[in-house]
Amino acid sequence: MTKYFYLFKVSMEKTLKELSRYKFNTISDIIIFYVLFMAMFLGVKSFGINFGISPIDMGSSLEGFIVGYFLWTIMLMAYSGAAYGIIHDANRGTLEQLNMSGIKLSTIVTARSLSDLLVNLIISIVLLFIIMVTTNYQLEIKIFSILFPIFIGIFSILGIGLIFGGLALIFKKIQSLLNIVQYFLIALVMVSPENKIIYNLLPFRPAADKVMLSMRKGYSLVDFSIYDYGIMVGNSILYFSIGLLVFNKCVKLAKRKGLLGQY
Repeated sequence: MTKYFYLFKVSMEKTLKELSRYKFNTISDIIIFYVLFMAMFLGVKSFGINFGISPIDMGSSLEGFIVGYFLWTIMLMAYSGAAYGIIHDANRGTLEQLNMSGIKLSTIVTARSLSDLLVNLIISIVLLFIIMVTTNYQLEIKIFSILFPIFIGIFSILGIGLIFGGLALIFKKIQSLLNIVQYFLIALVMVSPENKIIYNLLPFRPAADKVMLSMRKGYSLVDFSIYDYGIMVGNSILYFSIGLLVFNKCVKLAKRKGLLGQY
């Protein structure tokens, strides 16, 4: 257990040092996310005004848009962290060294992704407050009621990240695929299937729904049933287990073909 604690501690230190060392990249990412949101927000608002949508209906839609964008940034950072981490380690020549440690590569990647997520979550929350001030749309911010569903549901996105991390081990350059998939994540937040089974099977969707209710309607953790929590936990276990299975299979294949030591 001690080695896992130190693994997470070192991963957190690595994340913070990279954010501090590469300040320009960190600030640029925040600005890009903000500018992208404002462009989309103003575009949606202008579209609604041009089509004569009432301010009340538009206000409700824009509130949902703000929450959806907040969740999308978290999902994007969580799923891309594993794959891009593998690509960067392959570029640096440290991938094979990580695999030779006494801890499984999947555990190392997961610990790194979680440490990145914690830091990025703070950045996303700060960005959310900036967006609320800029747009003058005030949402209900109950930190624990927001963070708890996110931490339960985010493992489903980490599972998807592990799948792409496994593909990166074998195919090395998958940036084009990663760029395409990030836009499919928007559908996970914005689209609401009428079929309840499909709705509950979509990765992160049950948790995203609880965050939406907390931020838009003031729900707290006690307002959700045991069934709701069971669906969130089951959804995360399903996708995280699939991600671990695929990633470990890809690691074995990469070892057999001698792909870990080359880019």
